[in-house]
Amino acid sequence: MRHFFRIIVLALEAYVNYTRGKQRRYLYDLEDKIDKLAADGSPAAKLQLERLSGRLQIERKRNI
Repeated sequence: MRHFFRIIVLALEAYVNYTRGKQRRYLYDLEDKIDKLAADGSPAAKLQLERLSGRLQIERKRNI
């Protein structure tokens, strides 16, 4: 029975690590989009930049 619980704990830990990695990749993608938009400088890019930077702040707070 102990072996069964150990397998469940390992599976849950793997799932947590998977979701953390997925969240980290999402944040990196947001940062990459912000960098590309900052290089553009058009008015539409500035609007998207504001939206993405707000979303990035929310996601960073959610990670804490």
